[in-house]
Amino acid sequence: MDKIILNVLLHLVQIFYTKGINFDKLKIIAETKVLMDRRRTPAGFRQRQQKEHSNPLLMTLIIYFGLGLFIGFVIYSLNSLLLGMIYLHAYLLFMMAMTLVTDFSSVLLDTADAQIILPKPVNSRTLFVARVVHILVYLLQFTIALATAPIIIAFIKYGGLVGAGLLLTSFLMVAFAVFITYLLYGLMLRFSNEQKIKDIVGYFQIFLTIFFAAGTQIIPRLINFDIDNYSLNLHWYSYLLPPVWMAVSLEALQQLNFDALHLLMIGCTIAIPLFTVWVMIKYLAPSFSQKLALLGNATQSVNKKLVGNRKHGRLSEKLAALVCSTKTETAGFEMVWKVTGRDKNFMIQFYPSLAYIAVFAFIIIFKNGRNITDTWQQLPATKQFLWFLYLPIVGVSAGISIVSFYDNYTASWVYQSSPLTKPGELISGTLKVLLIKFFVPVYFTLISFAYYIWGLPIVDDIVLGFFNCILLFLVTAYFSDHYLPFTRQPNVKQQTGKFIQVILQFVMIGLLIGVHYIALKISWAPAALIPFSAASCYFLMKKIQNLSWLKISI
Repeated sequence: MDKIILNVLLHLVQIFYTKGINFDKLKIIAETKVLMDRRRTPAGFRQRQQKEHSNPLLMTLIIYFGLGLFIGFVIYSLNSLLLGMIYLHAYLLFMMAMTLVTDFSSVLLDTADAQIILPKPVNSRTLFVARVVHILVYLLQFTIALATAPIIIAFIKYGGLVGAGLLLTSFLMVAFAVFITYLLYGLMLRFSNEQKIKDIVGYFQIFLTIFFAAGTQIIPRLINFDIDNYSLNLHWYSYLLPPVWMAVSLEALQQLNFDALHLLMIGCTIAIPLFTVWVMIKYLAPSFSQKLALLGNATQSVNKKLVGNRKHGRLSEKLAALVCSTKTETAGFEMVWKVTGRDKNFMIQFYPSLAYIAVFAFIIIFKNGRNITDTWQQLPATKQFLWFLYLPIVGVSAGISIVSFYDNYTASWVYQSSPLTKPGELISGTLKVLLIKFFVPVYFTLISFAYYIWGLPIVDDIVLGFFNCILLFLVTAYFSDHYLPFTRQPNVKQQTGKFIQVILQFVMIGLLIGVHYIALKISWAPAALIPFSAASCYFLMKKIQNLSWLKISI
């Protein structure tokens, strides 16, 4: 599909825009950029697999088409065109803006062209048009993937006039999303430096990954497709939103109603996106290019960042002094603490597993989205708080394997060259980081929610659940392959056995919940089990600390 779009755009450039450009060189640059896009794995779907896809972008477009098909199904199920079109255009605006911010940041913030291409016999106008063609190819691919299914369904349900209008409004919404993206990047370039921009984009990538992970499970459960009548009340401030402009405009085409309000919305739908495109081309793009040229001068900011990280260093040092018993364990604790705080690949893989804790809690507690209010009112009379006590360890346990992978894994030779007699102390330091940095905050959040609902009677259950979760975490770590932190190559990650491992974890959690539920029959039993669970955690941690080199996988 990208070849077809590229050829069409190149023909248009050749017909309408040939002044000051070398078409042959433009074609080579644009084709090379499109080829590089095929090999670049989008942020929202980065998975470290043993076998890499030859065209990750195609896989992403297929997934985006599936999302568009789901939105099309929502539109078809709604009896209100206005509500369906608001959903669709809000979806297009969000998806295109987030895709441009996360997946296309490496292109928009790319300063390599000026260093690699311009020194060659290529003028700046040719390079600029090549970048514009490249961006248009990218945008049109994602627009087609996102909007094809909803547009076809709109043609079927509402007829050719609404379908043709939706085709136009979809492209106008994408243009508005591009304007928002340029405005966002312009603000970041105005008030930030290169390193901060990379951090911000990295957090957007993490958010997008979590959005897909959680949204695909929660959103379908919140939508009731059996309801026949939908109502939507628009307030005055609703008409300030672009999705509402476009939805009201399409409503005018369906009803052939062209009163003052509908004509105003039609005017906003057409005029404002076109005006933003003009502003972007006239002002934002040149300013963006000038600031982009200065992006590499970030030495001072990097030094400030390093100074700022000393605060995190002091925190990890204080915690290590409290929870670590040897110098080796302390060194492993501080290293893992700092690397997990700045390695974006670790965050992108690990944070969605934490998000799934909330997803599982929602699915288990609120099984039917139609009865959320009734379920909430009945919660205090149930024992559902047990799920809040044990679910946190499911997501955190994923970190045991993830923390062993690192892009700069070749630096792990330092482990073998050092005089370590108990490498297990590095592993125990790593496990303590995962527990303190991730498990404790998540557990505290969920038990606060549980305490708010069930109150003081579950305090002993909270303490018992805390130690049981740590025990399950240590059991998982002890019976897994023992890899030292950050020693494995990401693209050779073995996927076999992971599904079985997750199933076994759920079985063990089910057994712990069953034992805990039985203990609730006796008022003093949960408190009596706490010392046994805590002692088991202590002795199992000692066994992990004493692991020898013979037990370490390489």
